[in-house]
Amino acid sequence: MKRITIVCILAVSIGFIDCRKAKEDLQGGVITFAKGSVKLFDKAGKEKPSTPDSFLMPEDRIETGKDSYADLQLTDGVVIRIKENTSLILKKIFVDSKNGEMFADLNMNKGKIFSKVSTKLGKTSQFNVTTPTVVASVRGTDFQVEDNGKSAHTLVSNGSVSVTDADDPTKQATADAGEKVSSDGKDLTEGNLTDAEKAELENDSATIQSVTEEQRARIQEILKDFQENKALILQGMEDQKQRNRELIEGAKEENRKLLEDTKNAGKEEREAIRKSGQEEKEKVKSSMDDAKKDLENQRKSLKDQALPK
Repeated sequence: MKRITIVCILAVSIGFIDCRKAKEDLQGGVITFAKGSVKLFDKAGKEKPSTPDSFLMPEDRIETGKDSYADLQLTDGVVIRIKENTSLILKKIFVDSKNGEMFADLNMNKGKIFSKVSTKLGKTSQFNVTTPTVVASVRGTDFQVEDNGKSAHTLVSNGSVSVTDADDPTKQATADAGEKVSSDGKDLTEGNLTDAEKAELENDSATIQSVTEEQRARIQEILKDFQENKALILQGMEDQKQRNRELIEGAKEENRKLLEDTKNAGKEEREAIRKSGQEEKEKVKSSMDDAKKDLENQRKSLKDQALPK
């Protein structure tokens, strides 16, 4: 099966989190609006909350149903609309607003995505979209990519997109504003947008929603809580490790004493001591197993701290 990659070159001056206030940029996206059936899943396939303010983290998947869509902001000036019946994975995301850099790798298995880039384009950043059919280099701002499994279409309302066949790099085509490039899996065809396609792009461009000031404040609170909780969890993990070490050292000392007692005891006494030692080992093992579960739960909660309640 072929793949299509849309590469946008972006120069991002600031992230959607104010770097003067936040210690680090959010390496993910935030849902700014959702309508209908919108579901979020982590990389393990576990469903997550999917309301405005929800975060899409690296390797998370978002799915929309019929007559549904969601707007997702990656950074200031970069917003995408995941349209109906679409499955999208945020494979990678890196935002460094202080230095004006951003890299995003989106994998669209099926459906339709509209992207709006209202910030100045540059050479330091990339915005990649991968679908099952062609490879495109996007140099424009407002564009749409759709794939139904049999064909792919790249529509441009503002800017320019260079499309390359995934299996044959010598096959290339370009779509400027008001144009499109279609692929049937074999050939690339250039053409003009229909009135209906133009109207669809114009509507998406006018209605797509960026993060609001209220959501921005909420993100700040979430990140602050996340950092504080992360510090507490890490300290708790260190405390648990220390308790584990103490348990191990205590078990070693107890075993040493048991061995000494065994040497000086009769058969019946040795058997009683052996049973006592076995019971003690089982208690230590049970305690260690519980401690491991606690550590694993604490590690998982590090990621969950970034999600709104």
